[in-house]
Amino acid sequence: MIKRLAWVFLGWVLMISAVWASAVDSRGRNVPVQYDTDMKTLVDYLVQPYTRDEDKARVILAWIVYHIDYDQYKLNTMMDYSPRMRARKQNDISTGDIWQTRIGVCDDIAELYQRMALMAGLDSVVITGYAGNGVTDRNKGDFRHAWNAVKIDGTWELVDPTWAMQGDYREGGNIVSKRQHAREIERRESGLTNVKKKRNNRQLDDRWFMTKPQEMIKTHFPDDAKWQLLARPRSFASFIR
Repeated sequence: MIKRLAWVFLGWVLMISAVWASAVDSRGRNVPVQYDTDMKTLVDYLVQPYTRDEDKARVILAWIVYHIDYDQYKLNTMMDYSPRMRARKQNDISTGDIWQTRIGVCDDIAELYQRMALMAGLDSVVITGYAGNGVTDRNKGDFRHAWNAVKIDGTWELVDPTWAMQGDYREGGNIVSKRQHAREIERRESGLTNVKKKRNNRQLDDRWFMTKPQEMIKTHFPDDAKWQLLARPRSFASFIR
């Protein structure tokens, strides 16, 4: 009987949690156009109903998931360079300010999450490192990634806003030339295509919000071991096994 009641209680907890997440995500997804004029106005609108750090961190993530596109063209182009050359060539394939263009790669997306979180009064950092499956010493340059930590109620939590995107989130993949890509960025910077686009099949993947460090380390290895958030940090050798 006690065991059955425990399962019923757990079911209620999960249901309430899902309803909460849905409500917060809905606010991040459905922003009236008058509040999307500048970042401060937007962030103030997003977090206005909330007092909890977790709600603020979640609604910012939701806005990014539903309003930012991943620049597949920039990624593909950067992958044509050797790992040593990518840092030098990064600025050659600019996506502009992600706030204006609403398009970027993981570095841009993590930086935007940090900017918005700080504006909401949350401590946040950008974490760089390697992420994915099949990382080795020889190919690790192909797995460079950026994600975030955000402080919630005094405790650092891990968030990957890029991996949290599900569905139709990749834009620029059909752009076949540098000139076409530059024109797309110019259009976005002019405000012609930023916010109006519908993204009906996009979803937020809960696995990458407040991910437990023991789970995150299975796919994400930070350059700075302290951002593993583990009592006993793992070595890179153990990560790539």
